[in-house]
Amino acid sequence: MLKPVSYKTDKHRAYQQALDDFGITELLAKLNNYSDADFDSTWIQPQQQEIESLAAILVSGLTHSINGKLIANYLNLIRHSHQDIVPGLINLKYPDASIELPDNFPDVAKTPRFLYGDRLRWLSAQSDTDWGVVIGRFYSFACDRCCWSWCYLIWLTKDSPSAAWTSADIAWEEDLEPISEETHL
Repeated sequence: MLKPVSYKTDKHRAYQQALDDFGITELLAKLNNYSDADFDSTWIQPQQQEIESLAAILVSGLTHSINGKLIANYLNLIRHSHQDIVPGLINLKYPDASIELPDNFPDVAKTPRFLYGDRLRWLSAQSDTDWGVVIGRFYSFACDRCCWSWCYLIWLTKDSPSAAWTSADIAWEEDLEPISEETHL
């Protein structure tokens, strides 16, 4: 029995959706229109087969250059709902653990947003997030953001969800927000 033509259309649609979902369509379009000081696609006029070969080479190159640190950092971003940050990091390299404090510290550091004694909670879409009081802070390199940032030591309140197994926790400034005393404390 012959299958209806829509089967081929549905199969093609699913294939195209997979290309879209994994960014291959965007990569092919970028290669087709790419231009910088070293390469101009309008001058070179690559053929579709050449563009597809270039895309395969680039994906293969990425596959071979992946390392554990890169995977762990991206997975951390995904797990903590920072998917909006991920696309901007693709060109960034994660520094070695032996990174040095910026030469122009403390001038380069933004003024800390929170002070000792401030009551804060972790930013979360869930209602049962941790909260507590700032008891310390330090300036450190945030690998998942590829920049230096303030990190805070938070003394958790007794009814904070994580207080069952720890009395304090740390969080990056961007992951915290102030709360009023009536909210949780």
